[in-house]
Amino acid sequence: MVDINKSLLNNNNFRLLIDKVPTVEYYVQSVNIPSMVFLETVMPSRVGIDAFFPGDKVTFGNLSVTFLVDEDLENYKEMYDWMNAIVPISDSKDYKDYVDTNTLSTGELASINSDLIQYSQITLVTNTNKNLPNKFFKFYDCFPTGLGEIELKSGSDAEAVTCTAEFRFTYFDINTTS
Repeated sequence: MVDINKSLLNNNNFRLLIDKVPTVEYYVQSVNIPSMVFLETVMPSRVGIDAFFPGDKVTFGNLSVTFLVDEDLENYKEMYDWMNAIVPISDSKDYKDYVDTNTLSTGELASINSDLIQYSQITLVTNTNKNLPNKFFKFYDCFPTGLGEIELKSGSDAEAVTCTAEFRFTYFDINTTS
C-alpha cells in the first residue's frame, strides 16, 4: 500500500538560490513554478473529425521572481549588471570583457570562448510544513529577460520596494535531493 502525504504545500515555505546573483536570495517575496505546455499534432482523418497525437515539443513559461530591493540597491544592481553584461547598454567593450572574446583587427567579435558564463542555474527549494527541504526544482541555462520597474512614492506610508525579474531557461527537473 502506498503511503500518501496529506500535508499541503504552503506558498510561503520556500527558498530560491540564484548562483549568479546571491544577494537576491534573502529578499525573495515570490516565485512561480512556470507553466509547461505539451504541443499536440493534429492529423486529418477520413471521417469528419481530426485525430490528435502527442507532439514533439514542450514549451515552458517564464520564471518570474519578485524580490525586495535593499536600500543600497545591491540586489537590483547585480541583476542590472548581469543584463548589461549580456547585452551591453552603453559600451560594447563590456560584452567583450564579460565573455572573454577575441576581436579581429576590424573590431568585430571573432569568437566567444566561454559564453556559458552568461547563464546561471536557479534552484527553488520547497520545504515541508516542518521547514525541512523537500523538493528541489533546478532550472538550467537561466538568463534574465527582464528587470521590472522600481516605484518610489512620496507622501505615502513607508513600504518596502519590490522589483520583478523574468528569466528564460532551457528546462527544469524536480529532485528530492540537491
